[in-house]
Amino acid sequence: MTKTFTENDLVRFLYDELNEDERLEMRESLCADMELRARLDELEEAKFALDAVTFKAPSDVVSRILYASKNLQSI
Repeated sequence: MTKTFTENDLVRFLYDELNEDERLEMRESLCADMELRARLDELEEAKFALDAVTFKAPSDVVSRILYASKNLQSI
């Protein structure tokens, strides 16, 4: 029987979140199913692109959060 993998399964594979049996089954399916392999490649590219993104919060973000928090407490 051939297992149908979801996109979530592929993401779990990318992040090494599958158990040993699931990982083996996924590897076998990736060798046999070129569409599944292509989708994994797309997700892998997206993962690497996201890993390269840097986020920088404005320097005053902490003070704005504290200010908003104090104002909520007085309501």
